[in-house]
Amino acid sequence: MSDILRDIKLYAKKHYHCDACETWLDTGYDQSDVSPDDWMIVTAAKADGWRILPGQQYRKVIYAENNTIKAYRARLDMDALCDRLDLFIED
Repeated sequence: MSDILRDIKLYAKKHYHCDACETWLDTGYDQSDVSPDDWMIVTAAKADGWRILPGQQYRKVIYAENNTIKAYRARLDMDALCDRLDLFIED
């Protein structure tokens, strides 16, 4: 993310796409690549259809990239997992 304008935690009022889940899926990692506790996080996200569900707390980052305002939304559990595994691409 280029220039972060806002980084907040909210409760979902509707279903949202989870960007951290997409990051996880793009890696091709599987159960053998993570601890049993981390695998529980992945299976919970998969059970939810890789989405943020209404009522779940999530992270929303508003950022500017190439003169465009964008939003990153992620389940807190998957966001922390991807961060811990250093899966995010730094600009």
